[in-house]
Amino acid sequence: MTSEDTFKYRAVLFINPGCSACEAMKPIWRQVAKEMSEEYPHHRIGWGEYNVLDDNWEFLESLTEASGQGTPEIAIFDEEAELIGFNGDGIMPASQLKDFILKSIG
Repeated sequence: MTSEDTFKYRAVLFINPGCSACEAMKPIWRQVAKEMSEEYPHHRIGWGEYNVLDDNWEFLESLTEASGQGTPEIAIFDEEAELIGFNGDGIMPASQLKDFILKSIG
């Protein structure tokens, strides 16, 4: 794998499987992921969804202070896995989500 094949940023949607707001946010998230991957390929953003009921939280230490609003929550990490953007406002329209991600990655 070359450096061009790796992600420069990672965008993660934190969801709770029983959360109706999370279910409503998932199609918006997936739409934005597809659109931004096509419109901004040079940003090399990796997209993921994380179930907050999973036990593997050690990589999320940087979220402990920001989190707590409930799901869905969105975090943006840089290449070194440093938190560079966090949004715990819940459901948002695609345009607002795109703006948040672009502002987070600068």
